[in-house]
Amino acid sequence: MTLIPVEEDRKTIAARFRKAPMFAFLDEVQIIVQENPHKRSKSPEFFDYFKTLCVDTLYVKEMGYKTFLKLNELGIEVFLVKEAQKWNRITPDGLECITLENAKTHCTLGHHNREQG
Repeated sequence: MTLIPVEEDRKTIAARFRKAPMFAFLDEVQIIVQENPHKRSKSPEFFDYFKTLCVDTLYVKEMGYKTFLKLNELGIEVFLVKEAQKWNRITPDGLECITLENAKTHCTLGHHNREQG
């Protein structure tokens, strides 16, 4: 199953993954959009919830490096949506797979690259 974080309108891809108001779940048969119950949760609660979703693919606009690492550990493929604003406009050539090799370049949210003071 593929998950896409979406805004309140249920169609616009959310700018932030973990703080998205809603998630769209897509499989071969249907699309289900539901509220993200953990948009304000800390990491352990969020990822415990995420483990129960049977998601193997995630499409995002942005995410943090540490979040990517956790998703990678869970076996979830993450794709960066480069141009589409609505989830129904995503095309295969508009996606870029995020890997361990390119994650620090593409996963710019969060605290992983701040200098220690």
